[in-house]
Amino acid sequence: MSATELETTPGPRARRRRLVLIPVALLALIGLVLTYLFLTAQPEPSVPLGASASIPGGMASIGEIVPVEDDGWEPEDNDDALDGAPAEGSHRVRLLVQFTALEPDGLRLDTGGFSISGLGREQFRPIWQSPPVVDLKQGASTGATLIFEVPDKAIALVLDGPGGSRLSLGLSHHTP
Repeated sequence: MSATELETTPGPRARRRRLVLIPVALLALIGLVLTYLFLTAQPEPSVPLGASASIPGGMASIGEIVPVEDDGWEPEDNDDALDGAPAEGSHRVRLLVQFTALEPDGLRLDTGGFSISGLGREQFRPIWQSPPVVDLKQGASTGATLIFEVPDKAIALVLDGPGGSRLSLGLSHHTP
């Protein structure tokens, strides 16, 4: 080998440095994308806990949020949906929601159509609800009980309902 060939051939150290740059560059790119998404994400507005939200045909408000494990509540119909323990890293919450029909046509309430969403856009469907469906005449009110299983560390949870209504759950659902 000539002296010029030896000078242009990278040594094992230089080759290793180049190979390390590839994963570092990929991690930096992923970090930049995640930072951009985090900083530019616009939170969807929700009604604060205790306030009423407009739903098609009336109003809805969360009256109480109770971690089920704290109070040992059981449904009257002894439904099997609540017999097992919650999944690892999650807990169950019972939402007491008040609905009032305001429109002349009344309000058809289907509690199975509600869900909880939070950061990460994962949605949680009720594992139990009562009443499942009810028709309210104008001026009538009813309470509904919805039970959800949510992650222990979840924050910024919102009850999503019909017509794009969003009711904030606050932080009272967390167990110590």
